Amino acid sequence: MAQAVIFHYRANENFLSSLNPNTKLIALLSYTTVITTAKAESVFILALFPLFLAIMIRLPWRSYLKESIFFIILAIVMGLSEYISGNGMLKATAKTVSFCSMILSSMILTDTTMPDELSRSLGSALSHVLGRYAYSLAAVMEITLSMIPLIIDSSSCMFEARKARGASFLSHPIRFLSELTASILSDLIDRTEAYVDALISRGYDPSKRKTCRQYGKRDFLIILLSLIVLITNTITKYVR
Repeated sequence: MAQAVIFHYRANENFLSSLNPNTKLIALLSYTTVITTAKAESVFILALFPLFLAIMIRLPWRSYLKESIFFIILAIVMGLSEYISGNGMLKATAKTVSFCSMILSSMILTDTTMPDELSRSLGSALSHVLGRYAYSLAAVMEITLSMIPLIIDSSSCMFEARKARGASFLSHPIRFLSELTASILSDLIDRTEAYVDALISRGYDPSKRKTCRQYGKRDFLIILLSLIVLITNTITKYVR
């Protein structure tokens, strides 16, 4: 069985994968806006929502946690900075939990949404304003999303290869990092060229009008709830 890679789509039938990508994107934007502006006490309750969704869709925790070390360290640094600045342990912990929840929510989006499907849906929505340029813009997003797991996978492979050859970070840290970076960049260039060649061979046209997944009743309900939550949160903050 292939190892799951963070920020990468997994073929898995669940209620999230059946939703229109724009629905999930609107819900994600609404959630991140609310949790970043919420009180410290409310953050811990809001953090349960993506955790519940991750359990429901059976997110591969073991693989994802192993590849999320950078984000975990970054979250800890953010929390420590908040605590050192004198905002207290509660706010520092809430800042860490908020950041981790946003990362988890992004993982859920990419885990249940194919990049090309997100591109088609976003392009179709923006085409009413930008015309054919919307599909070109959406194509850039698709390629970017496709590159993220390649970067993570390449970094992991190159790091494991250097460990297998006996290279040690502690003995020569500067040389280790410089050689590792060079190896990753070289591997990424090769993979990117192969990706571009595959698109060219298929006659890929980024500005071509594309069909997308239709909206269902659940899509309209989730979009409506997301907008209500977002507007209510904005009004509440404004009134305060």
